[in-house]
Amino acid sequence: MRRTTATTDYLKECMGTALLELMKEKPIEKISIEEMTAKADVGRSTYFRYFKSKDEVLSFKITCLWKRFSDEHGATNFATGSYDGIRLFFEFCLSTRPICDLLYSADCQYVILNFYLQEAASIVANADAKTHYFIQFITYGLFGLMNAWVLRGYKETPQEMAQIVCDWEASSEEK
Repeated sequence: MRRTTATTDYLKECMGTALLELMKEKPIEKISIEEMTAKADVGRSTYFRYFKSKDEVLSFKITCLWKRFSDEHGATNFATGSYDGIRLFFEFCLSTRPICDLLYSADCQYVILNFYLQEAASIVANADAKTHYFIQFITYGLFGLMNAWVLRGYKETPQEMAQIVCDWEASSEEK
């Protein structure tokens, strides 16, 4: 019997949840695939069928969280550079703060960047050169801002972060 996409995604997300839970107890490099799949109640073969690394598992989990968040908030791709897109980007980061903090404490914040690049890939796939480079600029720039924001302890609100970005854009247009 073939699994449905929903079932497959559920099993893959279970692995992400299990991995995050295990990361609360010990470093990611000390977590075995067997341990993660047992906690997720899936077979080892399921992991190897869908993933090449634990980083991919984490990125998939973040993707699932983004999909739910974007469905609930009517968000589209955050790499467009609009005020609402940027605000929602920071609201998403704040809504996943425990996961962000866990990834940062494990020195795995690059997983977040990989997720952002995957999200941007759908826009740049068939874009002209100007759009391609702009989206890459926004994606890496937002990651850099998110990184600084996390390291500063999330002091500003998502609205303040979006306003900072929009103020930069407005001041650059004035010059």
